[in-house]
Amino acid sequence: MHNIKKLLMTISMTLAFSCSLLSTGAYAVSNKTSGDVSSESTQKTDDKNSTSNSDKNSSKTDKKEDKKNQDSSTIKNEDVVDGEEKDETSTKDDEVIKVEIVPHWENINGKLHYVTKDGIIEEEGWFKEKDENPDADNENEYYLDENHVAVTGWNKIGGQWYYFNEAGVKQTGWQLINYEWYHLDKNGIMEKGWIKDDGAKYYLSDAGTMVVGKKYIDDKWYLFANDGKLQTGFYTYKGKDYYSDKDGVMVTNQWIKTKNYQYYAKADSSIATGNIIIDGKLQVFDNNGRFIESEDADNYLFVKYLSVGNADCQFIRLPNGETALIDTGDVTTREQLVNFLNEQKLRKKGGKKLIDYVIITHGHSDHIGGLAAVLDNFEVGKIYMPKNAAMQNWYSGLKVNDEVSQADIDMLKYDYQIYKEAAKAVKDNGLKFINPTPGQYIDSNEILQFVQSGKDFGPIGSQKHMAEYWGINENSAIVYLNYGDFQGLFAADMEWTSEKDFWVSDLLDGKKVDLLKVPHHGYNTSSTGDFLKYVNAPVGIVSRAEDSIDKNTAFNNLVNNGVMLYETSQSKNGGISVYATEDNWSMEDASKDN
Repeated sequence: MHNIKKLLMTISMTLAFSCSLLSTGAYAVSNKTSGDVSSESTQKTDDKNSTSNSDKNSSKTDKKEDKKNQDSSTIKNEDVVDGEEKDETSTKDDEVIKVEIVPHWENINGKLHYVTKDGIIEEEGWFKEKDENPDADNENEYYLDENHVAVTGWNKIGGQWYYFNEAGVKQTGWQLINYEWYHLDKNGIMEKGWIKDDGAKYYLSDAGTMVVGKKYIDDKWYLFANDGKLQTGFYTYKGKDYYSDKDGVMVTNQWIKTKNYQYYAKADSSIATGNIIIDGKLQVFDNNGRFIESEDADNYLFVKYLSVGNADCQFIRLPNGETALIDTGDVTTREQLVNFLNEQKLRKKGGKKLIDYVIITHGHSDHIGGLAAVLDNFEVGKIYMPKNAAMQNWYSGLKVNDEVSQADIDMLKYDYQIYKEAAKAVKDNGLKFINPTPGQYIDSNEILQFVQSGKDFGPIGSQKHMAEYWGINENSAIVYLNYGDFQGLFAADMEWTSEKDFWVSDLLDGKKVDLLKVPHHGYNTSSTGDFLKYVNAPVGIVSRAEDSIDKNTAFNNLVNNGVMLYETSQSKNGGISVYATEDNWSMEDASKDN
């Protein structure tokens, strides 16, 4: 029994010793495996930094990599045992890998720099890549600013404008920038004015943009196609045929003779077609504008924009024989107006010549001044004037001081007296002023229509004592004429406020305008750009004295919006005549001031 116990103790001790050996072996293997895992982790981290598209989630790939790493680990550990890996690794660690830096452009913090082996090029001014890198296969030119950064976009250098693309390269030739075309010469300088390119002529604005459409240049009108090319001879623009001479100047109010045909260029330079009154005769043209024959004129509309100085007066004879006067000039042109009316073919009523309709747009003396004389010499059917555009006694109680001049008082008094005289004549003739209703037709054939808003815009201007007086300009009656191919707008003395209301309220309601009677004698108080864009008239007539013609802000607004201007004071026979048939319209006795 004792011997059996001794044998069992010996076996237990042997087993314990064996387990201890096994544990030590397992610990050694674990340490060895842990070292291999660390190497694998480092390698994968490096791979991740160098390649952003590695697939971390593929178990299939992980298994292959594990086996590969195990194989590699076995080989590597065998090498360590052999003492060879240590020598090879130390040799590699001592090597210096030299990378040659090729000169190149580099984006550093959002800025373009040129980098060579010596670092960022620290230059300023014009720079060519080829100067630093003879192997560069381009002749691109750049400009480096004070921070050695290549500039982009528009830059003014040495007083000239240049354009550099997003890569900093200086551009030449035609460039489309922010939806506008520019032309940069061979040196990259932005061009302005007239240029020739590939046999065509173009015009570039002061801002360098390519001009298209109608353009007023050095007191002449030109037309440029949508691609910017100057048009000459016959051409089509916005659905109409036009004619410009060999230099590109738009021809107006002239006959055009070719080898086989005759044509006629109207006041807007468009080619006449159909029946049109020219030189007092009805001229007949085919649909292509070729002249066919002349006939006696009959049943046409006639408008005379009378030359009455710095005042307004337009006479209209409708095809059915009805007549209308829009304003009557001032006191000084009464005799001229009466003589003109006596020369016209007027219908009669009660033995006197008849003016069917008189429209006084507002009560100032330069619009109502001739009314009393008209009533004394002619029978008048109806007289219209807006109630809120009548003159009042705004001068009583005024005294000359630092703000009120004697000239102001005299003007207020004079205009009120002229208005009172006209109002008395109206009453004495058994008539009254009819307050026009917006949208109301004036004549029996509905050719003339009131299109003012009817609002009372109140006083205007900084001078309190004059504010009500000037305010009635804004309340003027506005007349629209619509007959056949001819549409006209008589804008009276509209100023900025009523002009804005006119286009904001869309008072034309889609109606087109061929001819605009320019508001308020061409003064800067009117003809705002937005109003002119809205009206979109190709031709305008200014009623003013010759010594008042001024290329002011209003003038520039008009021509910049493509309005060809004619002056009543520059006509030869007392004003500008317009003739309209159902097919077409023409202007005579007109001399353009632009």
